[in-house]
Amino acid sequence: MATIDIKIEGSLLIASVTGNLTANEVIAVINKYYPTGTIRDVIWDLTNGTMQSISMEGFAAIAEVSKETSTKRAQQKGKTVFVTSNTTEHNMFCKYTALAEIAGAVVEFNVFKTVDGANNWIRGYFVSQAKKTEKT
Repeated sequence: MATIDIKIEGSLLIASVTGNLTANEVIAVINKYYPTGTIRDVIWDLTNGTMQSISMEGFAAIAEVSKETSTKRAQQKGKTVFVTSNTTEHNMFCKYTALAEIAGAVVEFNVFKTVDGANNWIRGYFVSQAKKTEKT
């Protein structure tokens, strides 16, 4: 079980995670905040947390719920970014973003190793560089 600190800055939701996050915890945040129409972009900050215990089935469930609840975010060209603290987590989220895209994700995804990089990508800076420099 994890602690999730939610901060909303305008249309940006920042979910800062401490501890081991479960699929059900992620789904609860998605169901509560994504369909509101006020949230366009989301940063999942996992620099102090992990999702390593989530199975591929759990990630598939997260992708499906995210797709179902993100219609308004898609209309606003919303983005979701994951910030990870290690290579294993980073690679896992690269796989998740591919899974989400296969499932028909309606928002754009990316994975970064720093919150600054994530913020810059959300704001539209170095869009083409993001995938080259951060998705290694």
